[in-house]
Amino acid sequence: MPALQVQSSIEIAAGIDDVRSTLTDFNTWPAWSPWLYAEPEATVTYSGEPGQAGHGYEWRGKKVGAGGMQLLSSDDQAVTCDLNFLKPFKSQADVSFDLDAKTPSSTGVTWKMDSKLPFFMFFFKDTMSGMIRSDYNRGLLMLKDYIEKGEILSRPSKMDTVDQEAAFYIGNPGEAALGELSTAFEERFSALFAAASEASIEITGAPMCLYKRMDIKQGRCGFIVALPTAQQHTIKAPMVSQQRPACKALRIVHTGAYRHLGNAWATLMGEARAKKLKINKRQPPFEIYLNDPDTTDEKDLITEIYLPLR
Repeated sequence: MPALQVQSSIEIAAGIDDVRSTLTDFNTWPAWSPWLYAEPEATVTYSGEPGQAGHGYEWRGKKVGAGGMQLLSSDDQAVTCDLNFLKPFKSQADVSFDLDAKTPSSTGVTWKMDSKLPFFMFFFKDTMSGMIRSDYNRGLLMLKDYIEKGEILSRPSKMDTVDQEAAFYIGNPGEAALGELSTAFEERFSALFAAASEASIEITGAPMCLYKRMDIKQGRCGFIVALPTAQQHTIKAPMVSQQRPACKALRIVHTGAYRHLGNAWATLMGEARAKKLKINKRQPPFEIYLNDPDTTDEKDLITEIYLPLR
């Protein structure tokens, strides 16, 4: 069967004991698990003593499937676990969290998984690796919030289906690794605002971003950061002046830090799959940023996310 190995790392501003005690207490996992975030109503049960070998939890849900994890061992170097999936298909994985005490108050965490895909999914290996790596990145960001701040700065609202009107915009295209989007957006929005000012173009609404291409395997995406306008304009390249078509879309509203927007996207895509909605791949999904990050606490940032449907 095709081998599947994935890992992702982060540094957390906390001592190694605090990090290890969180990882080895599965009662904390619903707060920061990237999968349970997308389906908080999933059923979760626990067994054994937190922090002790044999401690475990099981989950069952409509979107996250069913399975269980058991703690095998833990020390100052690593936490090791046995992971078993029952649905959507049966599989087993060796999971570990390598721990590195950078300083007495800073710990490096590397989340690893070593598993095998069913033979009939061999063609899906690279995509599956990219998806799991993305989930691990989301989970580690939430783990960092949970340990450092005592809360996750990410709250999704109820999803709905809306009819979104067409909108003219001026935009600044770009491409970046998923982990570098924040810097790329900041640079391109800064240049776009400057270009709009130089051309005396009136901005008529909130900034947005259209995702033109997403490569999960390589962890990169192509995008256009954009500012809405009343009409098309002539603007110097590489800037563009275009129209986002009207569309029917599945919408979710995310409140919280931009670094956690992946949580809202995962929840949105999970809903689309669960309801078997047909995605309109001819129109790019997009985000609209409703308040100013320079004057708004990151926990109160509001972002609307739209997935065009057929």
